[in-house]
Amino acid sequence: MSVLVLSGADVSKLTASVSAQAVCAVLGKAMSAISNHQSSDPAIQNPQRIATDSDYYKNLYMPSRLTTSEGSTTAIKIVGVPKPACPIPGLPATTLVFDESTGLTRAVVNAAELTGIRTAAASALASKILADASAGNLLVFGSGTQAYYHARLILQLFPSIGSCTFIVRSKSSRATTVMARLVSEFASVAFDLRTAETSSEAVKQADIICTCVPSTAPLFKAEDLKAGVHINAIGSYTPSMQEFPPSLISPATPSTSPSSPYIPTVLTDSTPACLAEAGELITAQIPASHLVELGTLLDPASGEVRRDAETEERIGKLRERGRSLFKCVGIGGMDVAITKLVVDEAERLGLGARVAF
Repeated sequence: MSVLVLSGADVSKLTASVSAQAVCAVLGKAMSAISNHQSSDPAIQNPQRIATDSDYYKNLYMPSRLTTSEGSTTAIKIVGVPKPACPIPGLPATTLVFDESTGLTRAVVNAAELTGIRTAAASALASKILADASAGNLLVFGSGTQAYYHARLILQLFPSIGSCTFIVRSKSSRATTVMARLVSEFASVAFDLRTAETSSEAVKQADIICTCVPSTAPLFKAEDLKAGVHINAIGSYTPSMQEFPPSLISPATPSTSPSSPYIPTVLTDSTPACLAEAGELITAQIPASHLVELGTLLDPASGEVRRDAETEERIGKLRERGRSLFKCVGIGGMDVAITKLVVDEAERLGLGARVAF
């Protein structure tokens, strides 16, 4: 037998021309399938991830089986999340895709870029549902792969956006490279690069905020948030991490004034995963009844928003006080969906290397 090996360069070629609409459709179908399946059904399995620690990385292991209208796929992604002392930038990741019939390895994929695009696709879907369709200002915290893909997909879906600001720790070469890449792709958008010391004013102007930083403390003040802002929070993934103030979603937050910065209902990628892993939700002691899974709003056949009274009611709760928030910690089924898309396309085009195994 042989195994398909897709390098980082192969993956970049395959994702360069993929539109936001296409990747969101694939992920939307997957999220719908994950949220609407019965827990006892083996067609979809997303065990909670496990981790091991090394000197410079926390390695996360995310096995999953996903079944949609396109069939079933089993895979496992291993991602190395760098610790603060790590001298090497980036988020190394590898996904193994298995043959459903034989159990043999079908493909080995460099998933560093796919981790960024799959999470950004979830945030793009959430933004499409909850953000103001006429949003003009996008704010992104971070300068890595996640930050790039969040900006790219949201800018594609929101042609009304004319300004995109990045908040970074320092104006490094990585940050300027991401900026230059986006400038070449979106000539009509004004891009700005700022450091954290000047973030408050940018937060006050933002219509959509994406926090793509593995932070242990909130990146902004709740009182700086615009009345109709939508937030995609995807960088924190452990109980000790936080990207936004927990008070923003805490049921204990005083909410007598309609203008107070309080979001009573939160959109999630996975309610069980977020309640177990998201530091902001754990600190806020938010109950499961205040959470809505993204997949419950989506049609399994198209990946688009459902058009029924129950879905409209859920969306109404998520926008109840104007501001909205999507919290994503990442689940294995998301990786399976995006990786399958890439592997199928690579096999169709004859990309990658075949290795005897």
